[in-house]
Amino acid sequence: MELVMTCTTAELMLLVGVCDYPGVAKGIGAATFGKRSEKEWKAILETAEHQLILKGIIDDEKAERGEEPISDEMKTFINRYVQSKWIIRGTDMPRKRALMFHHYEGDDWLAHIIYKDIIHEFYYVTFDEILDQIREYYSFSSGDSVPAEQFFLTEKAFDWLNEPKKVDKVKKKSEFTDEEKRSFEHFLEDLEAKNRYLYNLTTFHFPNGTDNLSPDLYMENVLYHMRDLFFFLPSQNGVWLVEYTPHPKTPVRIYLVTVKEWIERAARFKEVIEV
Repeated sequence: MELVMTCTTAELMLLVGVCDYPGVAKGIGAATFGKRSEKEWKAILETAEHQLILKGIIDDEKAERGEEPISDEMKTFINRYVQSKWIIRGTDMPRKRALMFHHYEGDDWLAHIIYKDIIHEFYYVTFDEILDQIREYYSFSSGDSVPAEQFFLTEKAFDWLNEPKKVDKVKKKSEFTDEEKRSFEHFLEDLEAKNRYLYNLTTFHFPNGTDNLSPDLYMENVLYHMRDLFFFLPSQNGVWLVEYTPHPKTPVRIYLVTVKEWIERAARFKEVIEV
């Protein structure tokens, strides 16, 4: 793993704009800062420019002479970031973080960690390093085995889990066995510990690269480009995994697995990526 750079959202936005991707720069800015006046945007970008000059990423003297103000290496990095056709994204709302991987060539990817929508870290990684990065990122703890716990829900009941007031409704509408009822209560304890948030890993495909999408890319629903998605929830011992089955009434299976088994499920994104 090789560190490329650490920057703020405003600095990333400015670099993307300098490399002639104004639509992507606008999308990055809108996702973080929302609507701003021209005066506010000017202040944000001026501050970012000053920081990049201090970091030695932008050469102020070259900019004044009308020359390319950033290095060829930095321009190559931004091109790889923007033109990526495959993106793997892992959510982590409780810590206000996100983990992303942007494919740019062959076996090579950019690992991208976002902290509170403000700080971005980029690393060059190989395809084989991605699963290790995901496992390290989530810091799961688990032994070689976990209790045999599972339960089944309708799709509507699964959606209700996002609303605390409807948990009792889920219990009433679900025909749990005694074992499933105990598993469901255990799951609810873990869900409450994570502020009622389910994590997910998603794979997106952009055939023409993200530069050809609308400027509002980061604000839009991009489900059309989604190739794989699965939900999970860390437990004190193991991980709850959400799986869709062909069952006509209760297709959502939620069951406890070891970290090793969770990693095996996460590895399935390799099956949908065409590089």
